[in-house]
Amino acid sequence: MKLNKTLLLIAIGFLIINLFFFKNSETLNGGRAMIYIIIFPLFWVTTLIIVGILAYRNRKEWFNKEMKISTIVFLILCTPLSIWGFSALTRPEIQLSGTGYNPRNGITIKTETWNYSSGQTAVTKFWKLDTENWTSSDENQFKKDSIWVYYDKTGDTLKIEKYKNDQFVEKIEMKK
Repeated sequence: MKLNKTLLLIAIGFLIINLFFFKNSETLNGGRAMIYIIIFPLFWVTTLIIVGILAYRNRKEWFNKEMKISTIVFLILCTPLSIWGFSALTRPEIQLSGTGYNPRNGITIKTETWNYSSGQTAVTKFWKLDTENWTSSDENQFKKDSIWVYYDKTGDTLKIEKYKNDQFVEKIEMKK
């Protein structure tokens, strides 16, 4: 089997640029990261058009008996399918689904909800900030507080952890 070196280089470049875009979008906050809703598809379509033209022009060489398998594999790697497949395989079991801030009576309560990939709630966590002005505070100023509830994939409570002023107080195991 002979490797299609041209497509190999394009596939590697495609994957590296997508990784760069993804890592950069993670560092941006909500509105600024929204530009990647345009950038990702634009980059994917551009790559697909270029690779499609190259595949059509070089079809006799790239799809001959010796290069056919490597050509097909590298063509797939030049599509979003490879990225979606990789992300599905590496997706964490639980992900942050929402964060809320509730300023009241001189403090702010921060709530985080983490969900399983099925959508079922996995963990609910609470923090306390000793000011209502949470927008000018760093995340590390929030102290663990209240009751954190951990659920299994069916929604039953696994354990409860209690915190007070960033100090662990108690853990109650509900299910093993």
